[in-house]
Amino acid sequence: MSVVSPDELINEVKPWDEGSWKKFVETYVVPIGVLARKVAEQFIGDASSEVSKALADCASRTIAVAEKFIGEVKREFETPMDPIECLRLLVEKCGNTFLGVGEGGKYTLLAWTLRKVTKEYLYEALYPTLKDEVKRKKAFEILGIREDLPLFVPMVKSPLTENLTILGYPDYASLCRVEEWGTYVTLSILPAREPTLGGSICKFVDAVVAVLSRPGILSGIEPSADVVKIYMDKCPSKPTELTPVYGSWGELPWKMGYSLLGELSKWRSDLTWSISGFAVRCVDILTSPDKWEFVKQETNLLSFLRWLMPSLVTGRAELLLSFDGRVTLLLERKV
Repeated sequence: MSVVSPDELINEVKPWDEGSWKKFVETYVVPIGVLARKVAEQFIGDASSEVSKALADCASRTIAVAEKFIGEVKREFETPMDPIECLRLLVEKCGNTFLGVGEGGKYTLLAWTLRKVTKEYLYEALYPTLKDEVKRKKAFEILGIREDLPLFVPMVKSPLTENLTILGYPDYASLCRVEEWGTYVTLSILPAREPTLGGSICKFVDAVVAVLSRPGILSGIEPSADVVKIYMDKCPSKPTELTPVYGSWGELPWKMGYSLLGELSKWRSDLTWSISGFAVRCVDILTSPDKWEFVKQETNLLSFLRWLMPSLVTGRAELLLSFDGRVTLLLERKV
């Protein structure tokens, strides 16, 4: 797994360059999609078929969205005749395209780190290169990040509001509808109007993880390294400042992320974070955005997001937000 600084990563990937993304899709996404479709057809009824089909569908969506922004993509790849060799090659290519692994992993990592990030963290700590307006606008246009339609804007007038605005992909598990209030709060992930390239790549990554968990007949293929575990071991831990009591974080088994983070998927929690202006409270009972009981922890939005960003950007943490930005759940990815 390559180790590069964020600044090196963005200048190697050049996310503002259409040709760079075209090369990534043709070299990595297309072969994985073809192999995954073949495996899904060859092993119907086996657990490997379900995750392979999910990966093939994610690859197809990524290719289709890419063609809207970077032009026609060559979809040529010849699969081996031997079914076992198809399995082996699928696992190998998934491993070599996972976050930070090889050349393909640089692209998935870049897209992944932009799925939910505050402007402050993005421009000051992550990719200062994107302060360049021309590069930023082109990269955001290709990946599908809308500065005029951010995922979250603090509901208060302050010089900090701009810094704490969260940008990302609207089609990757982010905005939700509150379906249940009270001792338990349930959030349902809202469908996005249109897929984005960045969001499609992130869903592709989740499906790659499902295949790399090697269910069913895939378990007979031994990868050279457990790249998912290696990556997670290197990720920042969830912030101890935001773990007041057991249960304040939900658990997200990453091998099931491709289905658990799908549109209309529901997440239920007995401890919820309520956001009111700059006040953030972890509460035991939430009967409306403004009515809560049994506050377990109280902090401010600036500290909350600064503590969260390192683990959120890398993927140790995941954040689900109500569409009005007043209720949030924190999830921790588990291998």
